[in-house]
Amino acid sequence: MKKTILITGGNGFIGKCLTDVLLQQGYKVRIVSRRLPKEQPVNPDVSVVQANYQDVASLQKVMQGCSVVYHLAAVLFGFTYEDFEKANVTATHNMVVAANTTPGVERFIYMSSLAASGFATDSKKPRTETDEPAPISDYGITKLEGEKALKALNPAISWTIFRAPIVYGGSDSGVSKIASWVKRGLMVNTSGNGMFSFVYVQDLVHALASALTIKGTENQIFFVCEETDYSWPDFISKMARAMGVRKPFMPHAPAFMLHLAAACYSLAARLTGTQPALNYDKIKEAQIPGHWICDGSKWRALSGQKFTPLEAGLNKSFKK
Repeated sequence: MKKTILITGGNGFIGKCLTDVLLQQGYKVRIVSRRLPKEQPVNPDVSVVQANYQDVASLQKVMQGCSVVYHLAAVLFGFTYEDFEKANVTATHNMVVAANTTPGVERFIYMSSLAASGFATDSKKPRTETDEPAPISDYGITKLEGEKALKALNPAISWTIFRAPIVYGGSDSGVSKIASWVKRGLMVNTSGNGMFSFVYVQDLVHALASALTIKGTENQIFFVCEETDYSWPDFISKMARAMGVRKPFMPHAPAFMLHLAAACYSLAARLTGTQPALNYDKIKEAQIPGHWICDGSKWRALSGQKFTPLEAGLNKSFKK
């Protein structure tokens, strides 16, 4: 009999890729959504269920019959701290309470972020799992609080936390927005001389799925990324080549322009009822005096996983 795995955020970019991998490995997948679709998925091994992350009873109901919970759902772009807190802290706490009180749940895997750890001040010393977390954005602070919530899981339920840097692939919302500006020939450089770590989405979901079978992943935190770090201009140049377009003009934007742009995006998002593509929180992350880099050697040593270099991953993502 196939085991059923619950995925929150299963309709998102990472969640859809993870669902495909788990199906290939012979699992059934139950996707949690705030709204039910008009029609259930065609694949009988996939179902979509409705739940309210602010209601523990609702979460208990959808967890019934599931041995593994992947908690991917999160808010990356909010208007206020309270927006982040509700989605990234309170919801995770409620997921933990539901897991503790639902018979049969054995494993809880949490998708976190490099933002929960903080930035590196030295480009030669990327963040590691042993570094004391020092998040600087509301997103990072609340993702770290989400990590802490897992410590309240029953001892019988093992947990694993994966911290990802920039995740990219063909259809992700964040990098796709960047790609649209690259295509237009204009990309503002907000990072100065900062370096960045990246992970190709297929590599990330391979790691997430592998945690179910690799011994030593229980009750551990892992960074997942390729070995090489890149500057923002280098990333944009590689993306342009993969897209078959010229490298865009990349002026450096002063702080006041970034704040003005964030205000405009936030206003437009409020008027249209969508999430802002750029907000005050992302400006905080863009203006750090350091680098958004991490060391994934702990996971690579345990799993033996090979990661896709950025140029190859961008080619897979954008070349037709």
